[in-house]
Amino acid sequence: MTDVHSKHYKELSVKAYAKLINKSDKTVYKMIKEGLVAARKKDKAYVIRVDNFMLDRCEDMHKHIHTMKELMDSFSFRLEKLEKKEKNKTVKKSVLKKSVKPLTKTKKKPLVKTGKKPVKKTLAKPIKKLGKSNGKKK
Repeated sequence: MTDVHSKHYKELSVKAYAKLINKSDKTVYKMIKEGLVAARKKDKAYVIRVDNFMLDRCEDMHKHIHTMKELMDSFSFRLEKLEKKEKNKTVKKSVLKKSVKPLTKTKKKPLVKTGKKPVKKTLAKPIKKLGKSNGKKK
């Protein structure tokens, strides 16, 4: 091989190539045996020639995948936190519903007719106007 080829290619061991493509060593050996990966023997071990551009792209992809995994972990953590918060809110609402009886469900007692008209009772007392006394002049 000439120096031109050594600039564009790098030789990797089976273990390094397996790590690069995220497979096991056994799978890479099987791929070599089936002819899916071109390899040659060097010092009783297989060596796989890989393009430098491919190596750079694979490294970039591994970095992006790692970043995406970190983002997914943080999102799942936030989601769990929000779900717990929402669950606590619903539990509190259900406790409040059980402990406080709404006023609208109380039954009104029927009026007993005594011959007099029923008088509406109000909670507020009538306001007296200052300076005037019930319309009478003194």
